[in-house]
Amino acid sequence: MKLPWPLRMNVGTLLIGLGLLLVLTAAGASLLPAPPTDVPLDTVEAAPRATKGFEPIWVPASSLDQPGFAPTLPPLASMSATPPAPTPTSAAATRTALTSATLAAPTASPTPEPLWNPDRLVIPAIELDVPVVDAGLTEVTADGQVYQQWLAPNKKAVGWHMTSATLGVEGNTVLNGHHNVHGEVFGHLVDLKEGDLIEVYSGAQVFVYRIRLITILKERWQPLAVRLLNAQWLEPSRDERLTLVTCWPYTSNTH
Repeated sequence: MKLPWPLRMNVGTLLIGLGLLLVLTAAGASLLPAPPTDVPLDTVEAAPRATKGFEPIWVPASSLDQPGFAPTLPPLASMSATPPAPTPTSAAATRTALTSATLAAPTASPTPEPLWNPDRLVIPAIELDVPVVDAGLTEVTADGQVYQQWLAPNKKAVGWHMTSATLGVEGNTVLNGHHNVHGEVFGHLVDLKEGDLIEVYSGAQVFVYRIRLITILKERWQPLAVRLLNAQWLEPSRDERLTLVTCWPYTSNTH
């Protein structure tokens, strides 16, 4: 399969260091017990990386021939009802009105749609209101091969994968954040529930998402096949989607 640029750029780098807790189309929750003081970092910086269980993923070039897409999300129970279809009469009237207006109006160049880059994340369920900044990238060398890895911001902010979708368009908007260091911006992500709402701002424009799926994925020491399946959640999607990524659990970051 051909993986999109962030994955082709070096697939193992997309897993943001030490593991994945994915909240798809949202995030949230309540206070946790006081954490221990000797917690590991989210990112792997010490060598050798292989001893940490998060060495870069080796992907043969022959496997990059087909485009990849993020897995399909299950429907929410509250979204199962099909909206009523317009009646033939109203549809015909609409088409006639549009055709008449088009014929009467002078030809004009289309106005380009604005690009809504995320700059603020609000999750009411966990009282989170933080800025969104561009996620960092770092280069990692393993056995002479250079890989690139997404980094979460080292402050209380959320990182946007700049190669993922902007807001309000079809595609997968990917945000990452630490859960046990640097402000613990996603420390309560694991407490969110399906149906909770997430608000993402671009300036004064707000986009509201409802959580469809929360999943905890094994990452450390996992075989290539498992880690590639994990990485698929960060690929482009055929729907308008928000994916939040952090590590889990608090004291080991294995997922």
